[in-house]
Amino acid sequence: MFIKSIRFRIIFWYVIILTLTLSVFSFALYHYLDRRLIGDIDDLLLTRAEGIIDSIDTYWEAQGREQERAGKSAEDIEKINRSKFIRIAQSWVLERSKDPTLLNIIIHIFSKNGEHIVSSRNIPNNPFLGKEIFNSVLKGNSRFDDLSVEISQGKHTTLRTLTVPVTVNNKMVYIIQIASPLTSLLSTFKKLVLFLLLPISIVFSGMMGALLAKLSLNPVNRIMDTMHQITAENLKLRISIPETKDEIRRLAETFNEMLDRLEKTFTSQRRFIEDLAHELKTPLSVLKGELEVTLKKIRTPREYESTLSSSLEEANKIIKIVEDLLMLAWYDSNMIPFEMTPLDIGLLFHDALEDIKILAEQKNIDLHLTSQGKAIVYGDGDKLKLLFFNILDNAMKYTPSGGKVFVKISEEKNQAKVIISDTGIGIPKDELPHIFERFYRINKTRNRGGFGLGLSIAKSIVEAHRGIIEVESELDKGTTFKISLPSFPQP
Repeated sequence: MFIKSIRFRIIFWYVIILTLTLSVFSFALYHYLDRRLIGDIDDLLLTRAEGIIDSIDTYWEAQGREQERAGKSAEDIEKINRSKFIRIAQSWVLERSKDPTLLNIIIHIFSKNGEHIVSSRNIPNNPFLGKEIFNSVLKGNSRFDDLSVEISQGKHTTLRTLTVPVTVNNKMVYIIQIASPLTSLLSTFKKLVLFLLLPISIVFSGMMGALLAKLSLNPVNRIMDTMHQITAENLKLRISIPETKDEIRRLAETFNEMLDRLEKTFTSQRRFIEDLAHELKTPLSVLKGELEVTLKKIRTPREYESTLSSSLEEANKIIKIVEDLLMLAWYDSNMIPFEMTPLDIGLLFHDALEDIKILAEQKNIDLHLTSQGKAIVYGDGDKLKLLFFNILDNAMKYTPSGGKVFVKISEEKNQAKVIISDTGIGIPKDELPHIFERFYRINKTRNRGGFGLGLSIAKSIVEAHRGIIEVESELDKGTTFKISLPSFPQP
């Protein structure tokens, strides 16, 4: 399970990325220092070569002047100098073999024909002046080379060599080659950087990565422990928010927000079930009671008719509740088809007012309709008529006899505005956020009829038309519903 955990993936990718980064850095550092060290060795060889050439030339020139003073001819001097030079070179090499400045320097001197004259150190199988090097030197070029030399049986070393042609009057007179060991220095450095420091750094960083992953994921583990304790019966439990401003804090806050929504949904659902049971219990109890009383003895036809009529009324109440709930469920799942067409709000209201006038006349309530221009909306006529009827019906229920209901229709900024006000009993401020909830009714008005579904249906219709419905109210002063519907099709 650990291999499949987030912690393992964090550690794995951390180590992979770190390994690649350290490898690139190590190889870059190695090559940089390799070039730098070789450059320093080249400078050292060049300086030593210049000193050696100057020193040998001083010896040679002194011998040449002695021959001239002895009256030797130029041809004799050249022959004498050639043999003399060999002795000078050999003598100079032997004398300077213990010079501290030449301690790690190997010196080879060759004639202009490439013949070996003398070496400061005896190295078997001397490969130094190869054909390629000799041909390059003949052209007057100095060159650096890396040569692998067998210093003993089965043991090799790498030398950095500088081969320099020495000329007099534009004629090459001899060749000097100096070398310095290279392998030991670079090999030690290579082992140190690539084979020692790199693995140690990766292992140490991996351990630190595991520790950091554990510390970073500890808050997540605590969140998971808390989440395991949360059940449908324990939705009030919340995750402690860490004192940070990172993703873990955002995760904890998101979980708590989700729990708030879940708690609200569960509470609403529980209340919905309780309210539904309450609403269905009353008509069913009445229906059952009337049937039980009727069955206790033989009744007259008129009594049977009265019982059946009352039972039908209660059955219609149950059917109405079920139909309203089914309609709300369809609205929630967008299953109700809407026939969207351009509609005149004023004409729709006239149709809705015709249906509501009977209630207004029964309670002696004045209806006032004001229309400012022609307000066109893009919607479903039947659904919008139901919307206006539900709100007007709500106004009639909670407006005392002799009260007034005002309807104002206007159009503003491509929005049809409908304002429905009444002079009814009003709604307490703490009840306003809940009036669109299903089966929600203010306690003091529960005896006024209805099932608390009308405003929920009204809100669903408004939202299905991409509109907005708002409510304002004051106790004993009335209630105002404001509806805004778009005049043009909405995406």
